[in-house]
Amino acid sequence: MKKRQSEYAHNRLVEYTANALLNKNYRNVMADIAGFERPAEITLNGTSKGHIPDLTAQSEQFNLFEVETSDSIFDQHTKKQWKLFADYARDHHAIFWVVVPSGARSAAEQRLNELNIHANIWEI
Repeated sequence: MKKRQSEYAHNRLVEYTANALLNKNYRNVMADIAGFERPAEITLNGTSKGHIPDLTAQSEQFNLFEVETSDSIFDQHTKKQWKLFADYARDHHAIFWVVVPSGARSAAEQRLNELNIHANIWEI
């Protein structure tokens, strides 16, 4: 997969989100960046293909977080990840979050509505 031009910004948002979760007393915070334990690959029953979420954390429920930058919200790869994570969250009574930078909430809402995917949006 081609690296996003905004990979640096993406990784900074992942790090910021991980630290915010720790400050909010989430447990078992894992992040797909250096300095954190990497989250497990998420797959659905009966499939072998999956994706690794940007972050996972435990509160009363298991939480999956996918961080997007303004230029990644409408990517085809993003669609596949969001669908998988939303389906997994629904089937496992977990919470799926899409984390976006300030100003990108409406684009994320639009994309989620287009794809008929349920997720919480955390605008940072």
